[in-house]
Amino acid sequence: MKAQLVNQKSVGTKYAARYIASFRVNLPIEKIDLYKWITEMNDEDYSSYSPAHKAMGSLFKDAVFHTVNVENIGNETLVQHYELKYHTPHHVQLYSPETKAYVMRWFPAKVGVPWEMQVQATSARSVELVCMIGTDFSSWLLKLAAWMNGLGGFFIKRHLRKEGKAFARDLERKFRAE
Repeated sequence: MKAQLVNQKSVGTKYAARYIASFRVNLPIEKIDLYKWITEMNDEDYSSYSPAHKAMGSLFKDAVFHTVNVENIGNETLVQHYELKYHTPHHVQLYSPETKAYVMRWFPAKVGVPWEMQVQATSARSVELVCMIGTDFSSWLLKLAAWMNGLGGFFIKRHLRKEGKAFARDLERKFRAE
């Protein structure tokens, strides 16, 4: 079965790409709170999910959660300024409208980056963590350049699989005792 977000909040633009993967979490759905998990994430946690993750910081501004992440995906360095757009204990959506993607780690370009996660019960003792990341390009030319450089698919999918597995393990570790 293909992973799906139920009631997806991230709407694509004309020049968008979305990548979804799912991961098993061996906990009942009642134990998991994605909002708590994401708002309590720190730089050490973030760095542990992938060697591509370089730095992370977060804050609440006017009661809205914001986080800044720096990561290397393929040949790109991304500086993402996320704002939490939607949340329940089982569904979070963040969006970075002006991520700076440094092509070949040198030339800056702006892209929008959605990041959405949801847990869905698969049994009384486990859930499926569905993760979606994507890119919203301002033009077909930028989308083509990203695809040719690997950001438009191969490297993002590989990164999503790696960090998603780490997210699932971390959710198990943090919410098992609660």
